Amino acid sequence: MTRIACKGLTAFFMTGMFFLMAGCGDTKTSDKEMVLGHWTQHRNRAYILLVINPKGTWESSVRIADATSKIVASKGEAEGTWHLQDGQLIFTVMESTIDDVWAKNNTYVFEVVELHDHRMLLQEENGRRAEWKKTGARKPGDKDENTAVTIPMAPIAVNLNKISAGSPDRFLCISMELVLRELMPGQKIPRVHPRAKEAAIVFLSSLIHGDVEDFDKVQDQKSRLKGVLNPYMDGVIEDINIKRVIVSTSMEKVEEFFIEHAIGAEKKGSPGHNEKETNQQDTVSEDDRQT
Repeated sequence: MTRIACKGLTAFFMTGMFFLMAGCGDTKTSDKEMVLGHWTQHRNRAYILLVINPKGTWESSVRIADATSKIVASKGEAEGTWHLQDGQLIFTVMESTIDDVWAKNNTYVFEVVELHDHRMLLQEENGRRAEWKKTGARKPGDKDENTAVTIPMAPIAVNLNKISAGSPDRFLCISMELVLRELMPGQKIPRVHPRAKEAAIVFLSSLIHGDVEDFDKVQDQKSRLKGVLNPYMDGVIEDINIKRVIVSTSMEKVEEFFIEHAIGAEKKGSPGHNEKETNQQDTVSEDDRQT
């Protein structure tokens, strides 16, 4: 088994004895620290993403590429627990929708053949060797922060659908951002398609007041909205963060909503802007609520 903890490490044999000479001080990164992070493996036209977390958990997903190597679909996901023991990396699968890669309730034992800062070579129990490459360049000891890529969408206001002709006009104003799943090596962050906002407007305007009368109900619509937007984003939307919601019968409230967001955009781009001011707690306005 080969382990490389830092540059300048030299190994040699002399009269049957093994010696190590370190040219970068006494600092040594442990194997358990080195395996942490985001790893990918390219197998035929599939990309396998493996995220090894410091708290003993892991998660994995498989993406399928077309003939041009563009990631076009997610095949499934898996998660479980892991530990490193006697030069073996052991994964226990707790949940899985990709049994051909990670079978649920199975335990996989890999012999660690090589372990480097950004590359590891694992040998399966059947003798097959697989090379994994680290993405994101997260170094051992770095904090396990959420590094998900988010894309803000322009604020949207729609006239909600009416149950009856006598129902008052109600307006839904919403600001949100798209949270993207882990991208594969070489995969560019997709641009928001011009028709994505149009699709969001059509979907939101089809809702009735009862669908969005409180924030919990707005949250319930997220999975449906994600399904509407994902075809325009190459299927990489993992979640949608609802930043602010207003439901009102007043057109003045709609105008105030857009003015506030325009002012907020100016402040965010200006020197000395306090970012915390824009991270408002999610709320739904109670003004003019009628049944």
